[in-house]
Amino acid sequence: MTNSIRKRSKKMANLYATERRALVKELLQDFPACQRCAVAYATDVHEIKTRARGGSILDRNNLALLCRPCHTFITQNPAQGKSEGWLKNSWDD
Repeated sequence: MTNSIRKRSKKMANLYATERRALVKELLQDFPACQRCAVAYATDVHEIKTRARGGSILDRNNLALLCRPCHTFITQNPAQGKSEGWLKNSWDD
């Protein structure tokens, strides 16, 4: 089985190495609880509107702090994630 995740472009890799990692570290320190379950510690920064749908990896309003189980659930259950507001399409505000 091949890995279907494509490599980041040099430009995107640089953006992750500089701005994104610093932002993720700051957010996880400032907001330690999962925004979905409010029980577990947040470990993941989730993009509500993905880059492929026009979202930004640096827009704080587009980011949610989630524990791994909640992040996995949203990823595996996109219809419910969308109904709960954790996922947006390109045409959504």
